Amino acid sequence: MKFNKKKLMLFRYLHPRLMKLITLIIIVLAASAVLYFIQIIPDGFPVSLPEADSSIKWVDFDVPYKVLEKTMYLDIESYETEIHLKWTELLAYLGAKYGGNFKYYKQKDLDDLIKRLNEGESIDTITAEMKMYDYYKEAYTAALGGFLGEYMVQVPADSENGGDVVWETKYGLKAFSPIPDGYWYSDFDDFGAGRSYGYNRKHFGHDLMIGTGTPIIAIESGIVEAIGWNQYGGWRIGIRSFDQKRYYYYAHLRKDRPYSADLYVGKAVKAGDVIGYSGRTGYSIKENVNNIDTPHLHVGMQLIFDESKKDSPNQIWIDMYAISKLLLKNKCDVYKNEETKEFYRKFDFTEPSYFLKMENLKDSTKTNQAALFSSAAPEGSIPLPIVMYHGLTREKKYQNKFFISPKQFEKDLQYLQENHYTPVVMKDLIAYVDNGTPLPERPVLLTFDDGFFNNYLYAYPLLREYNMKAIFSVIGELTDKYSVIQDENAYYAYMTWDDIKELSESGYIEIQNHSYDIHENNGSRKGAMQKQGESLDSYRTLLEDDVGKMQKMLYETTGEMPTTFTYPYGYISKSSKEILKNMGFRATLSCSEGLNYITRDPESLYHMKRVCRSPEESSAQFFKAIAPPLEKKAEQAEQ
Repeated sequence: MKFNKKKLMLFRYLHPRLMKLITLIIIVLAASAVLYFIQIIPDGFPVSLPEADSSIKWVDFDVPYKVLEKTMYLDIESYETEIHLKWTELLAYLGAKYGGNFKYYKQKDLDDLIKRLNEGESIDTITAEMKMYDYYKEAYTAALGGFLGEYMVQVPADSENGGDVVWETKYGLKAFSPIPDGYWYSDFDDFGAGRSYGYNRKHFGHDLMIGTGTPIIAIESGIVEAIGWNQYGGWRIGIRSFDQKRYYYYAHLRKDRPYSADLYVGKAVKAGDVIGYSGRTGYSIKENVNNIDTPHLHVGMQLIFDESKKDSPNQIWIDMYAISKLLLKNKCDVYKNEETKEFYRKFDFTEPSYFLKMENLKDSTKTNQAALFSSAAPEGSIPLPIVMYHGLTREKKYQNKFFISPKQFEKDLQYLQENHYTPVVMKDLIAYVDNGTPLPERPVLLTFDDGFFNNYLYAYPLLREYNMKAIFSVIGELTDKYSVIQDENAYYAYMTWDDIKELSESGYIEIQNHSYDIHENNGSRKGAMQKQGESLDSYRTLLEDDVGKMQKMLYETTGEMPTTFTYPYGYISKSSKEILKNMGFRATLSCSEGLNYITRDPESLYHMKRVCRSPEESSAQFFKAIAPPLEKKAEQAEQ
């Protein structure tokens, strides 16, 4: 084939211009196609996000502060009205409308949605054609699900004497700023910034610049899942929310004394509790090293949609910059104990349990812990407060949330006696359920967990002196150990089998089962909870072997077969109840806080709630909510 060299040369020189023209035409046509596509796709369809039916792999939480604040107040202000504007539903609508990009946010869009809702349209109807609404609702509920709701908090009372507090029921923001009232921090939006220590990585958290030793507050109630040293985070704490959706990570805590004195893995903490102290530890394989230049708190929130990805490379962390700013609206008051140098919250707080409900319902006080403070029991039931003690110690330095003084315990007994409360045991409750045997007019249950020797040394004599009964739930392996070594240290020792036999025969103490050797939380096993991936048959065998062994040992020692299983650390699995029932247990004790309502239904004796007795309050303050004092008129009538 012959080429015309002149034509070839001409094409050579024209080609660049021709290509530019062609490129320009392609760009114009593509832009037109995009504009046309935007016109025809459903409102709110985010092109860059996963399909609506796919599992959530990542959440870009870019909701700005002003939108969080606006929708939060709409929720709070409408709570007692006919149309409750739910926070996460409003945000999910906006997220779906903008494809998650709140740069397009307009107040008019929110106003139009509120107008339609107030006119009677349901959110389901309004969002029926929004393909990604369910995605955003699940994502935003996972991030904010525990922030708004009913709660009760102590507030100063109007009293001439001063110092008194009363409980108030509220609905609103019940998550706390991680920095207490009176302390301040500086910050900027640093989520996703680069970090080079160890390896190049992104900063999946939010840094609050504060002074060393600043008390760190639990943002939300939950269970402590991790404490200890981490190469990157230094001394750190990991807390999982009760609904299991949020994992809070607090890092770079103080050298030498990073945590509050009574913190441990498996402990349930309340929103607003002091959990530790700020510092600058981390960036070292060696423990307790300050390799961070500026003292600050790193706080992060991991969202968990799939438990198997909790500790995998596919973790989902969200930007907490706007959330941290919002939480400044709820800062906890703290005070310092000058003897121990520990900080504590000034006013107590309690909230409904997320194990019992998944949404903030208007009638939640009927089904959750808010009923703890109701004066009227459900029809046909008997209110039963259960107090959870652990140890008694005379030494001030050893007193903490689980160890109070014998003197304080005696004052508790005096309060109960003066206000006509009668301690009962499980035998009394079972007799009421089975045969209708009457219970005292004001029953209360006193329980001691773990079997510390100080229970025998201090609690037992006081119970005899005041003619009151209690339940001691003991651990078999520790009882075996101390029966051999015969150590009677009042702080750390445990009772022997001879001690248990004496207590059982006294008529004042009822001995119950707290497991033989699964009272542990070492990462592989959490108390009596079924492990992830463990078959039901294997789990049943575990309980039958361990708990069954303890049943046999207690029966051989006391001549009485225990009727109640006390869950170690309060860890409960759905399948445990039926297994324990088949083993003959008539009742179980949990660590969830609340008031019980006993009926003739045997089911009312399972998973009973208790209130942990800590030393911060007087007897009158502690019992005021769960076992209120007799009113003067009522007391005179009874006398």
